[in-house]
Amino acid sequence: MLTSRKTFLPFALPSISEDAIEEVAQVLRSGWVTSGPKVKQFEMEFGDFVGSKETIAVNSATAGLHLSLEAIGLTANDAAITSAITFTATAEVICYFGAEPILTDVDPIHNLMTPETLEATISTKCKWNGKELTSKKTGKQIKAILPVHLAGYTCDMEAILGIAKKYNLYVIEDAAHAFPAVHKNKMIGTWGDFTVFSFYATKGITTGEGGMITTSHKEFADRIRRMRLHGINRDAFNRPGWYYEVVDAGYKYNMTDIAAALGVVQLKESHGFWERRTEIAKHYNAEFSNLKGVKLPKEDANGIHSWHLYRIEIDPKIAKIGRDTLVEELKERNIGTSLHFIPIFEHPYYKKTYGFQRKDYPNACLMYDRSVSLPLFAGMTQTDEKDVIDAMKELLA
Repeated sequence: MLTSRKTFLPFALPSISEDAIEEVAQVLRSGWVTSGPKVKQFEMEFGDFVGSKETIAVNSATAGLHLSLEAIGLTANDAAITSAITFTATAEVICYFGAEPILTDVDPIHNLMTPETLEATISTKCKWNGKELTSKKTGKQIKAILPVHLAGYTCDMEAILGIAKKYNLYVIEDAAHAFPAVHKNKMIGTWGDFTVFSFYATKGITTGEGGMITTSHKEFADRIRRMRLHGINRDAFNRPGWYYEVVDAGYKYNMTDIAAALGVVQLKESHGFWERRTEIAKHYNAEFSNLKGVKLPKEDANGIHSWHLYRIEIDPKIAKIGRDTLVEELKERNIGTSLHFIPIFEHPYYKKTYGFQRKDYPNACLMYDRSVSLPLFAGMTQTDEKDVIDAMKELLA
């Protein structure tokens, strides 16, 4: 057995530079710490980076998904389609409205919603009358598709948008893992009606907590800006005096200048972060290529992988070790892992409320039984990298 590391290596850690700390300190010294000029700066620079006309900063990607669905007028009479493999946020925001979440299975290679799994779901769980797509189970009208880019590999957006157009549906991309990913020569952030990014602590860039919505629809962007701050018709920073009007029953979803200050510097440093993650992923692929029973992640065939995660799948019949045992053995060696994701249909709330059954999602079930995410973040040292490689080789060679 290998000697364990002296310190624990988590599967992800943020990289915070001294420049970022100083930028945040300047905001703290300024006396304006809530939504203000730094949020505006972050929105503008992020929009320039991904090529989006409208960018709206919020306090989480969950808030961004919620506000996007609110903007299109989702109600309890409606439904939306998303992937069975995602974090709960993508499905729960549909539930906020009393709407019905409909899940697609995923492909067996990248664990994504594909045009094929989407069409299969529509043909088996939905009904089309030539004008409206409805749920066979509840009769609710389906209004949106929420594809999920997983680990940094992108969904086939061109084909998904084609299906959405056929059935008169909005497309809201969950791009929590997809910064800075490129799909078919266009950055993620410029494909769907809305794209929602996450800046959580483990993401490609972080603001601690936070998110960004991009859209080409100005009327939706204006509504989202209003709804992210109580439905007030003017931001506090731009208000000429004390008077304001509440024109909608909104939410408290605004980003702070403290968070945005961190985001501004992280955005400038993001290419370096991506280069280092890519380098580690390529080293892993080269070193693990001869391990039996291990399915390795692939480069994005249709663009540029963000390498947010390094996810592998273990076939216990060939590898002679199961995923759960591998996780425990790595933990014994002070190496952390994670799972992305426990399928939505496995969680008690969704099982009880919507009656999801495992048999409808064979590929998602296989992924759940076999997948694990290994450490991958820009701040990993060569020693960290070697520790993961050596441990994996010892356990799986």
